[in-house]
Amino acid sequence: MINKSARRAAGVAVVLAATAAVLPVRGYEPADRDADLFAQCLTDPAVFCSVSYGTGEAVPAPIGVAHPPTLLATNGVPGCASGPARPVVDTTGPALSIIFPADRPAPPEVTFEWQHLDGSEDPIMGSREASADRTFALEAQEIGLGAGLGPGESYRWRVHTTPWDADVTEWTQWCEFTVAAGLVDLREATDLAAVQELGVVPARRYPVRLSVRQWRLVTEVLDGGDDGADHDFDGSQQEIRDRLRRISASLRQQTSGGRTTVTLTGDEWASTAEAVAGMAVSWDMMYEEEPEVGSDGTAYWTVVDRISADLGGPAHPGLGAER
Repeated sequence: MINKSARRAAGVAVVLAATAAVLPVRGYEPADRDADLFAQCLTDPAVFCSVSYGTGEAVPAPIGVAHPPTLLATNGVPGCASGPARPVVDTTGPALSIIFPADRPAPPEVTFEWQHLDGSEDPIMGSREASADRTFALEAQEIGLGAGLGPGESYRWRVHTTPWDADVTEWTQWCEFTVAAGLVDLREATDLAAVQELGVVPARRYPVRLSVRQWRLVTEVLDGGDDGADHDFDGSQQEIRDRLRRISASLRQQTSGGRTTVTLTGDEWASTAEAVAGMAVSWDMMYEEEPEVGSDGTAYWTVVDRISADLGGPAHPGLGAER
């Protein structure tokens, strides 16, 4: 929680001292104890003063309970429930929403917070501005969760409804929900967009059949080169190359002896198809700029389409490219 800075309190301490070196010949008579010591230090050259101040600890702003909004809803299910009454949502990316009544000023934005019900992970927060109908809505993918939430797992959420620098900060009550079991768990997907476009389950294994020539083309793409290695400051590109080369090694092992059917996980196929599609785009661009190269990316796109067909995916996936 972000607290409003507390008002600072200062104290002034006056220290009086006299030394014989600066006293006049006559004896020094201290001023009346009830006199204004600060005034004395300003007027008496025999008195030395020092002033200090201290700052107190920040005092947390009061926390209030938000005035009831018109509607709190979890993926379209109205209300705010907990315990056995919590709703079960049929998506790993549920929408959370809050609507403010017409007679209550709506803030320019609100902050959603949600976390595992068991507290096993840190809370995640994301802000949202109001729509024309005074509705604030947020989906799991919008606040950094990417692949969404876990099937069969329970969560809770609430909304911060006042500016963070307000004298009193207001939160709604906690609302709970459970993600339906049996949904595809995308949290471990390496290339999420490709997994979703091909419609595969990341952990499930799928067989794909290609010709010997096509397998050779695929392994050449996956083996790749080290272009751009000098600019791989955080090592992420090397990690991607290493992963693709491990997949290539598996392909080579499975296609030894002329075999043409290979089995990989849906996650591995998504990465493979995406890499081949990237090569297809490169050849298409090269051919468009220099037709004398003699060929475009058709051979690579054919492989992508064949992989997708065996996976039960779309006929002509783009995997990030327009086709």
